[in-house]
Amino acid sequence: MSSRFVRLDPETVRLLDLCISRAQEVAARLEPDSTDFQTRTRLASALLEAIRLGERDEQKLVEFALQVLPAYREGRFRRASTADSRPTLVG
Repeated sequence: MSSRFVRLDPETVRLLDLCISRAQEVAARLEPDSTDFQTRTRLASALLEAIRLGERDEQKLVEFALQVLPAYREGRFRRASTADSRPTLVG
């Protein structure tokens, strides 16, 4: 059985820090009542999973993490077309 622990280099830690911040910003807009510790933990877990799978693209990491949010999965979010774009709510 593989270990649940992952060793992260400083560059990956910086990337994860940036991604969790961006994902939390979106979460706060999509689900204002769910910006608690549990939501942050779910986002972080998803980010770590994506990193374990080999993803290193910032935009893809954020979008992968946001999949834990029902509002995101329901389509209340317009995905950014470029890495520099900020997510926007639909409707």
